[in-house]
Amino acid sequence: MTMIDVHNHLYPKPWMDFLEGRAGSPTMRRTGPTNFVFSHEGMRLATVSKPGHYEWEPRIKDMDEYGIDIQMVSLTTPGVELFPKADGITWAKKVNDYLAEGCRKYKGRFYALATLPYQDVKASLKELERCHKELGVKGITIFSNLAGKPIYLKEFLPIYEAAESLDLPFFVHPAPPLTTDAMKKARMPLPLYGFILDTTMAVTGLIFEGIVERFPKLKIIHAHLGGVFPYMVGRIDDCFYTYQKDFGYSLSQPPSAYYKKNVWVDTISFHLPSMKCCLEYMGVNRLLIGTDYAHPIGGPERVAKFVKALKLPKEDNEKIFWKNAAKLFKLKV
Repeated sequence: MTMIDVHNHLYPKPWMDFLEGRAGSPTMRRTGPTNFVFSHEGMRLATVSKPGHYEWEPRIKDMDEYGIDIQMVSLTTPGVELFPKADGITWAKKVNDYLAEGCRKYKGRFYALATLPYQDVKASLKELERCHKELGVKGITIFSNLAGKPIYLKEFLPIYEAAESLDLPFFVHPAPPLTTDAMKKARMPLPLYGFILDTTMAVTGLIFEGIVERFPKLKIIHAHLGGVFPYMVGRIDDCFYTYQKDFGYSLSQPPSAYYKKNVWVDTISFHLPSMKCCLEYMGVNRLLIGTDYAHPIGGPERVAKFVKALKLPKEDNEKIFWKNAAKLFKLKV
């Protein structure tokens, strides 16, 4: 069966070289021949362990082994928005050019999601236009917070307006979370709760603050089976109506209605009851295959196994494995 992987990452080697051993944060250190650890403010963000995590040819071999036909490839954390403005602009261009070159060289196997220098909105709009016109990107990566700023601040509205106009989906991926200090105090790894809560707050904020209502054609992919949103829908709607006057919220529909209309989720969960719950809430047309390839908490072979364990009809399996993604990203498969 055809498989399109919408959640995976490739670390461009020049980007890794830039990060390696640099003073300050974020940074990267080598821990073995093919092993690297990325850290921010003393907390481990990501781990690389295979050549395919940063080289194209080994990646294709892994894809063939796991039955992955196409990857929507993106940069993962740490992102370029964590750096000074000039560095962010420079590296956004370099990363996008690097991914675009891989897409050209291995045409049909890879499609890129744009990296933007969110610390400069005008530069982001300029880079997005370039990526769309010259590089043929199929979507945009946005992190769950932008160097500590919520992604639903008014300053970012022009980016959402442009994305809606260009019909490019946003992939919301974890950043160093706003709860980093809390995770440190709790003595727990960031990916456990920090990452998942951060993306959930980001997407919830886009809805609560009216951005999704303002740009009704926005398309959002919420990583990791939708964080915790699909499992807290009742509380999310209740909290909105209980506290909307406190925060000045105003929506014409319940928050959950916008989520079901504008959001897709990937299948990275590895827990069958959660998959069933999400499927019941979101519907089969909103689920996409994701592997988190390049991160240790993931695995292409595990994702396919859990989707198949849902025991859905063949037509529904095909939607999750590739048809939904092909439609969302307008791919000819």
